[in-house]
This record gives sequence, C-alpha cells and structure tokens, in this order.
Amino acid sequence: MNPDYAFYTDVYYGNQITEADFPRFIARASAYLNGICNLDNAPEESVKMALCAVAEAWQTNEQGGDVVSQSVGSWSKSYAQKKVKTDDTRLTDAAKLYLGQYCNLTVRWV
Repeated sequence: MNPDYAFYTDVYYGNQITEADFPRFIARASAYLNGICNLDNAPEESVKMALCAVAEAWQTNEQGGDVVSQSVGSWSKSYAQKKVKTDDTRLTDAAKLYLGQYCNLTVRWV
C-alpha cells in the first residue's frame, strides 16, 4: 500500500523529497503509521497521502526542524512561529491530517 515516487509527485504534489531518498522516508513513515494507526479499514488513497505527509515531516525532523532563517547572497527568507513543533508533534499532525479517524492521537495545530 506504500505510494511510489510518481504518486508522491503527481497526486500528493510533493517536491521536498528526492527520488533517491524517497524509499527511506516512506519506509520510516510506514513503520510510524503502523505504530499509531489502525489502517485495516482506512481508504488506500488516504493512507498513501498520510505516508507522503509523514515522510516529509520525517525529513524535516532529520534536517533539524522547520526553517526559521535562510539566505543565499542577498536573498533571504525567514519564518517565525509562536511555538516550534517538536519532532513527534510534526509527525502526528501529518498523520492526522489524512487519517484522523483511524489514529488514536489529537491534532495540535500551532
């Protein structure tokens, strides 16, 4: 039931994960979702969308979290949030977005 890279780019419209890194992040996302959700009756497309969202969240966690400042030459970009999400919060929020009724967690939008 895992999505392939074409699903990630063409249906989920993802662009953060490279094709080379995709299998690694999807494997981690799958293990995570299977640990927190009952996917037996979940719609296949919802599961695939959640896997993509969790894979991107996992990548963000591996990179050290959300971007708060970035600059290249004279170009600069910053994002500010009142409260930065923890790694676990980022993963669970991604899962709940697509599989809310199939997981035993509460979405925490910050």
